[in-house]
Amino acid sequence: MTTPPSATPEPASAEAAEPLRLAVIGFDHWYAGIPFARRAAADPAVDLRGVADADPERARHVASLTGCARATGDLEELIADQEVEAVACFTSVDLSPRLCEAAARAGKHIVAVKPVAMNLADADRVVTAVEESGVVFVPSESRRTSALAERLSALVHSGRLGELRTGTFAMNSSLPVNWPGATDGPGWFTDPARTPGGGWIDHAVYQLDRMRWLFDSPVVDVAGTVANIAHPGLPVEDYGHAVFTLAGGQVVTVEDTWVAPRGAFTNRAHLVGSEGAVWHDTASGLLGVQEGGGEWTFTRLPDDTFDTLDTLLGAVRHGRAPSSTVRTARDTLALCLDFYAAAGAGR
Repeated sequence: MTTPPSATPEPASAEAAEPLRLAVIGFDHWYAGIPFARRAAADPAVDLRGVADADPERARHVASLTGCARATGDLEELIADQEVEAVACFTSVDLSPRLCEAAARAGKHIVAVKPVAMNLADADRVVTAVEESGVVFVPSESRRTSALAERLSALVHSGRLGELRTGTFAMNSSLPVNWPGATDGPGWFTDPARTPGGGWIDHAVYQLDRMRWLFDSPVVDVAGTVANIAHPGLPVEDYGHAVFTLAGGQVVTVEDTWVAPRGAFTNRAHLVGSEGAVWHDTASGLLGVQEGGGEWTFTRLPDDTFDTLDTLLGAVRHGRAPSSTVRTARDTLALCLDFYAAAGAGR
């Protein structure tokens, strides 16, 4: 017998209601890791069992921010803890694949730093471990359930904009810092041995995930350029501009930089379809929509912050399969590496 829509749903099982026993390992990417840990500590659906960092002092600092009773300098200690169900890994990119593979083999669900790996060989090992273990893997570069993502999805996937024709994504920020309040430079963020790129890949991963989700068309060609404009001595680029041609004929540009002065961060996008367009910009705080030849209408820009914890909880506790998986992360990395190869070849 089918339950009518108006019927009261059955209560969740006691098991489903139990807090997710979570650990956060590594805070190299502290921009994402510290907010994630603080949010996890404040969520009644989560039991933050421990935080770890190769620098014990940083681990203790995050523990003090979150009220977590357990802090360790051993990145693998919490992976080995049988009481921990899931880990969030925010180490530098070079360390993440080994830790994620170990977590998957130990049966832990995973939130992973972006990008998933330095190269496709390491990414493929993570894919294999995750898929063989059957754990949930949530990539940090995917924000498909944020309020802004849901608004864009409603406009695009409902057909209100018609067929998408072009897309423009652009982000400008200043050079990252190694730790909150640090004055010793960007640290690992600009070390080619610890990250596959600089100012472009740092935020392009988010935009490429959104491009692939909204346009739903494979990339058939990539071109572009990288440069060092504001920081000529940097061992990685501070500027990148990519042009992606999709199988459906659409063209999407992705520009990401570290050339802005401190405090001048902006993130913007413009999608144009056959029946309308949508535009948003963090500098103005507005989202604009134009449909069917009418006037532009503007509303307050919806929130687009990290939604990886919600996605993890939805998958592990409520059986909602994430729209982004470890293979999504692997394919996003592949596009990034294709761009760097094209730019290096002068295409």
